[in-house]
Amino acid sequence: MNLSQNLDLTLKQTLPSLSQFSELIDLNWIEDCLNQTGKASIRKRKLPAEHVVWLVIGLALFRNQPIWYVVQQLQLVFGTAEYCVPSASVQARQRLGLEPMSALFSTLSQAWFKDSQQQYSNFHGLCVCAVDGVVWSMPHTEENFKHFGSSKGKTAATPYPQVRATCLVNTNTHEMIDAQIGSMDQGELTLASQLKAPVRSITLFDRAYFSADFLVSWQSQAEESHWLMRAKDNLRYEVIHHNAAHDFQIKMPVSARAKKINPSLGDYWEARLIEVEYAGKIRRYITSLTDSEVYPFKDLAMLYIQRWEIEMCYREIKSDLQDARILRSKQPDLVYQELWGVFIAYNILRRQMRFIAEHAKVSPLRISFHIASMSIINILRHTPLESAGNLPKHLAQLFEQSKIFVLPEKRQRQCPRVVKIKAQKYPRKCQSIS
Repeated sequence: MNLSQNLDLTLKQTLPSLSQFSELIDLNWIEDCLNQTGKASIRKRKLPAEHVVWLVIGLALFRNQPIWYVVQQLQLVFGTAEYCVPSASVQARQRLGLEPMSALFSTLSQAWFKDSQQQYSNFHGLCVCAVDGVVWSMPHTEENFKHFGSSKGKTAATPYPQVRATCLVNTNTHEMIDAQIGSMDQGELTLASQLKAPVRSITLFDRAYFSADFLVSWQSQAEESHWLMRAKDNLRYEVIHHNAAHDFQIKMPVSARAKKINPSLGDYWEARLIEVEYAGKIRRYITSLTDSEVYPFKDLAMLYIQRWEIEMCYREIKSDLQDARILRSKQPDLVYQELWGVFIAYNILRRQMRFIAEHAKVSPLRISFHIASMSIINILRHTPLESAGNLPKHLAQLFEQSKIFVLPEKRQRQCPRVVKIKAQKYPRKCQSIS
């Protein structure tokens, strides 16, 4: 038997244990990503590359469990062996690298976004997205600290090394569309410039992303890729046209630094400025949606409230999925790999919650992430890869019980938002009145 026949036989023995698990991820997508990045397993190993991909995802789903537990729980060891030593799992992760996980996240997120985009394009036919940055801490090792660095406060640097990510999120489903990961010396705007703007969308930014080069580039990336953000208080502009009493077409000067970076910008760039009174204060927004008849300024002002959904998305990942823990990897490449696994695991959960919401006939945002994610993870806990043929049946039973995951509609705020008094570390000394 020659080498090619041996390889074919090995692949045939590997595929059956994972093929039924394609209810969550299509096995062909995993194989394509491994082949594209040159990480497909050639030798017959206890932990082939396809299984290691699921190991990385499992590390995110079972964050409070050690790596050997995840291997045994999902029954990832190939062949007749019942277990492998923990060091073999670490070596398998090192062989896999970060490229297949990054490629798999991109493939899954783009494909799943196309499935949901038409259904959830609810703002005048545009899908509403948001971009913001987030920081994770990791174990303090010399390699991690040297590669990633840490954020610096007023007096000293953070004791843990940290990694920065900038993500593009669908605010109607909380599913991630794109993400970029980098060290702490890379700013959010630098990472955001590498994101791919979706077609027929409006993306919500905060004021930190105000940049002529970035916003003009974002708008020109794809067909009808628009943006909306809060205007800075010191915004310099000149009114070109009055659409209404609080609705203007403006032009803004391009800074010398921006023109040096991108000479094609010219001296001015144009946008639309709107003003809305809220709680006795005037709030200003700028946007690339210049048609005041199709996109009324009050609708745009109300739309910006959805930017908070990306903060809720990060809270779900950090507090619920990751159990408020730091990342577990001690090497830079494995940190990247682990974080891509976290994003994939989160999208898997959010996609299943979208199906639950469709069965319950409610918005995906009304599905409790905490309860639904525990239910889905429990299914995976008791449905390892060797018995994954039962997974569709368990998920179908979960969908039939969809109403138990539905949260009540969000109540309107009745009291003004206030800041609570910070608790004192020591009791106050009572002074006698004399």
